[in-house]
Amino acid sequence: MKVDLNQYLCFNLYRGWREISSFYKDILGKDISLQNVYILDLCDLHEKITMNDLSEAMHLDGSAVSTLVSRMEKKSLLERTHSKEDRRFVYVQLTQQGQEFKDKLKTKSALLTKNIKKNISVGDIEQLQEIVNQIATNRADFKDSV
Repeated sequence: MKVDLNQYLCFNLYRGWREISSFYKDILGKDISLQNVYILDLCDLHEKITMNDLSEAMHLDGSAVSTLVSRMEKKSLLERTHSKEDRRFVYVQLTQQGQEFKDKLKTKSALLTKNIKKNISVGDIEQLQEIVNQIATNRADFKDSV
């Protein structure tokens, strides 16, 4: 019996994620994940960003972000500091090594983005974003009803 998994929305999203992950590995290497790149991007945009803001921006729970940041700290890419005013706030920022690594990634990231978006219209990208946002809304609605 042959089953066409392409009929399942979730399978197509999963397959797309795997293909994008493969692009990243091909261009950036195996030492950095998609999630690591997103954290570096967020830290590059903000001089200091709180762990809560990272979690919210990445749509991940705090423990998942903490694990990612810890691994990146071990590679000397990031450092965490506590707020002097309120120790409950933990800030994350790029180290000098992290900034240098991020700078090297910029050229590769441009190549990556160009290749991922090749032959995909702006309208298609916007439609995908709308679909993913609607799925997130549906999940939140479902979670609230259970």
